[in-house]
Amino acid sequence: MKIIKFLLILILSVLALGLIAGLFIKKDFHYEKSIEINAPKSVVWGYISNFQNHEKWSQWKKIDPNMKTIITGEDGKTGSRMEWSSDNSKVGSGSQTITNIIEGERVDINLDFGDRGQPTAFYNLSGDSLKSKATWGMDMHMDYPFNVMGVFFSGMMDDMLVTGLDMLKDAAEKRK
Repeated sequence: MKIIKFLLILILSVLALGLIAGLFIKKDFHYEKSIEINAPKSVVWGYISNFQNHEKWSQWKKIDPNMKTIITGEDGKTGSRMEWSSDNSKVGSGSQTITNIIEGERVDINLDFGDRGQPTAFYNLSGDSLKSKATWGMDMHMDYPFNVMGVFFSGMMDDMLVTGLDMLKDAAEKRK
């Protein structure tokens, strides 16, 4: 009985600490990673600006090769949208919509993961005819008390962005 009482007090203490910490933790999170790519800027631009080309470097397509995607609108233009669905829980379903493009330099995207959130993402690109630097970033807002989880997402988000950028680098360098 003492063990159950101790465990109950421990669990309640951890929950209380988390709720109190959430009052002081930021609610807006920014994640960003960059990579140097030995491929022309024009080649890399084609991979990040067109949803159809995302499949060539998508870590989620690698997790679930049977993932279904639907692209609507003019691919690579503001307003184009890609919806995906997968039975694999690591991939899930959602959509992304291009909200702004600065040709050859930047793509802004609204993501919709349903009840898992609606962050924004962006790709920045610089470089020349020999090399490129690609930056992939994501911004998300988490209301209290869920903002506590944002602190723990940092490592996961870094891994996701680095993995995606490594796959982009591999695809672009093979094509150059």
